[in-house]
Amino acid sequence: MSSRRRTLSRLRTLMAMALAVTVAGWIGGFAQVAGAGAAAPAHYDHVFVVVMENHGYSDVIGNSAAPNLNALAEQYGSATDYYAITHPSEPNYVAMLGGSPFGVANDNPYYLNQVPKASLISQLDHAGVSWKAYLQGVPHPGYQGICYPAACNGAPDKDPLYVSKHNGILNYSSSLNAGDWSRQVPIEQLGNDLRSGDVPAFNYVIPDECHDQHGDPPYCLDSGSAGGTDPQDQHLVATGDQYLGRLVSTITGAGFWAKGNNAIDIVYDEGSNNDNGGGQVANVVVTSHGVRGLHDPTFYNHYSLLQTLQRNFGLGCLANSCDTATVTSMNPLFAVTGSKATAFKELPVPSIGTPTPAPAEPVSYVTDRPASAGWAVQAAPKLGTGDNTYGAVAAVSAKDVWAVGNFLPDTATSNKDATLTLAAHFDGTRWTHTPTPTTGPNYNTLFGVAAVPGKAWAVGVGLDQGYHSHSVIEAWDGRAWHLVTGPTLDTTRDVLYSATAISADDVWAVGEQQSRSGRFGTLIEHWDGKRWAVVPSPDPGVAGDHLYAVAASGAHDVWAVGQRNDHSADRPLAEHWDGKRWSVVDVPSAGAGGVLQGVAVRGGQVWAVGQTDDAAHQGRPLSTHLSHGRWTTTVNTQLGAAFSNLNGVVIVGDTAWAAGTYYDTASGHQLTLVARNDGAGWRTVKAPNPGTGDKVLGGISAAGDAIWAVGYDKTDAGRSPLIESHPGG
Repeated sequence: MSSRRRTLSRLRTLMAMALAVTVAGWIGGFAQVAGAGAAAPAHYDHVFVVVMENHGYSDVIGNSAAPNLNALAEQYGSATDYYAITHPSEPNYVAMLGGSPFGVANDNPYYLNQVPKASLISQLDHAGVSWKAYLQGVPHPGYQGICYPAACNGAPDKDPLYVSKHNGILNYSSSLNAGDWSRQVPIEQLGNDLRSGDVPAFNYVIPDECHDQHGDPPYCLDSGSAGGTDPQDQHLVATGDQYLGRLVSTITGAGFWAKGNNAIDIVYDEGSNNDNGGGQVANVVVTSHGVRGLHDPTFYNHYSLLQTLQRNFGLGCLANSCDTATVTSMNPLFAVTGSKATAFKELPVPSIGTPTPAPAEPVSYVTDRPASAGWAVQAAPKLGTGDNTYGAVAAVSAKDVWAVGNFLPDTATSNKDATLTLAAHFDGTRWTHTPTPTTGPNYNTLFGVAAVPGKAWAVGVGLDQGYHSHSVIEAWDGRAWHLVTGPTLDTTRDVLYSATAISADDVWAVGEQQSRSGRFGTLIEHWDGKRWAVVPSPDPGVAGDHLYAVAASGAHDVWAVGQRNDHSADRPLAEHWDGKRWSVVDVPSAGAGGVLQGVAVRGGQVWAVGQTDDAAHQGRPLSTHLSHGRWTTTVNTQLGAAFSNLNGVVIVGDTAWAAGTYYDTASGHQLTLVARNDGAGWRTVKAPNPGTGDKVLGGISAAGDAIWAVGYDKTDAGRSPLIESHPGG
């Protein structure tokens, strides 16, 4: 008998003996075997790695809000001394697949954090081992954007469902090829593969930010304070645990599960402290014919998981997974005992309510702001001391301007994890805070605003009593803001992002609506002076459509722009209202996958701006212009570096002005991006950059020659409201 077979035989003997004694003795025996460098366990035919988010070991293990995770940890195998590598999320995903963060130290887009190294994925490719990444929230296979939906970089925050920072495959340049893109698919394909039995050997499963316990406004509740005492975080934990229980139940209930050796490894990306680099996290191993009830106290980390996977599939080691002196394979948890394969039965999770705050926050002003190139930072009202952000602005005249967004309350009686609506008005002399109503529990924000003399409308999203995201419309009647009853939609989610007013009886709002099947489609609503109603709008994209901005020059000339997704391509979307119906207008994409986030109309001209969002073009400002019946689209590489975008545009005279943000490699921060085009191409205008951190402009508007741009700037104390103005010319 070979040495390897003798070792395996000894392992099987130890396991048989262990099953007859107490759990504590069983654990101790395996700790000794692991410490002695035990050989790899029997080969697993299929392995699923499911990555959850941002909770330490003690945040979830023993937490009543996570009954499914805890039941799996008790019934199968659990690593009780497992650690993440570092902070924040992205470098952990990189390390999990390549054996090192390779210098990645932030959550920036994958094209800024490229790693020219081999990874587990390239190893599987070269060895001919089948794999797929099942990514919840992506619209189609091979989606190259850094987020979906793609309006995720602006002000206020619009967190997406899918984020590339949670998909470590993309960081490796060895995977930026057609074959690897094609194997990154929507998670809906997992159900099809399980039913057909066509299951890859390695399965990388990434839930979206609403279901991985991360938090994800505007689509679900925001993150709270982990640790089991914050009801907001407990709600997120329960939501994620419910999804996890259903996922494991589906996998273990599939026909392939009992055939051969199969495993599911559930791991968290990072913990809530810095212990051993990234904090202690949970790692639970569910096997078809493996261990039962094992709590393994061996020291493990993400490199241990990588090493275990590499050995299982007969691959070589990479970086720190080669360090056998300090990195131990998770052999005891992946040992095969011959246990009977059974389907896990999903457990119900508790219903956890969260407080609905109605705080009376003190109002102060952010002053002593700089000026640059004709742009001056105005004194902006701020509620409390928490984050305050403006994201949209509408100018009626030089003495009548509105700005809207959101803020985080911080009074003693408030829920400090909540996000609430924010609005302010400029009368030509000063900005004044105007209170807005609370629309529901925990999360309410305003993304767009439109105004005429004496009236204004603000649109956005809020959570209902069941914590589902639905559109919010508020109206200013000359004295106060009031909630407006809008259409009731049969949707999973719906959001309004932008509004424009032609008159007091002619107002448009646009956004997105997600059907019960999960597909996103356009949403257009109209106010006729009496009621808001949904107006039918085209959905040309096979995989989804979104509208992020709207502008009008009159009742028969209204434009809406956004994003269109097809089976394997993403491109800008433009739609036009001619007074009778909305229709799709074909705009050139300049060969880039991209999204339009701002639009302006004047004198027969249309300007729309946004960003590219793909591996080839990265995140570059994108603009398209209609003049004399002809569209011209440009990827503006001269405006900022990669990870730059334009969030809004306005036409003043013969000049288009655009505002957004660009990534400054020297400081590592996003800075304000202001540009103008007077017919000779876009040129950057050096706008003010107050604060010590990121500075983002989310919206721009003009009245006459005067221009206003709004957003936020970040200081050590958080986000401060940012309002910049220019006299025009």
